[in-house]
Amino acid sequence: MLITNKNSDWMRAHYLRPLYVSLIVSVLAEVLLFLYFGVYATDGSELLNKFLWSVVLCGIGMGSVFGAAILIFVLDRMTEWFAVMMTTTIAIILFGVCNLVCFKLDQTFNYFGGATNPQLFLFTGWLLSIIGGLLVGILLFTDRGERILDQFEV
Repeated sequence: MLITNKNSDWMRAHYLRPLYVSLIVSVLAEVLLFLYFGVYATDGSELLNKFLWSVVLCGIGMGSVFGAAILIFVLDRMTEWFAVMMTTTIAIILFGVCNLVCFKLDQTFNYFGGATNPQLFLFTGWLLSIIGGLLVGILLFTDRGERILDQFEV
């Protein structure tokens, strides 16, 4: 098969889109978590460390891993709602484990209130894992989601 510029551009967009969407959703979720747990619900100290931990390390790091997992396990292997459910399952596993690791670390650093309010900390992490996984799956693997991404040229 001859690869033309048009095919090459489509392929690049097709394989980069899961990475972009995963990163955007993950970073936005971590910004929300940082604002609530790092700034509002705690004493507001050490904001730079909290920001680096939550938004940079977790947001960018886990968003990249999530996008790569979608590329490896879902893209070009599954379609429509099965792909959405698989993407959500990956998010629950991946971000759920990350949430537990973060919770364990927060027991030592107490940056995000995990020591004082563990139920809220853990519940919020799991809830955002489910919502984020569904959102990414819907955006990537449904016609409506693809139209939305096309409008934003993602």
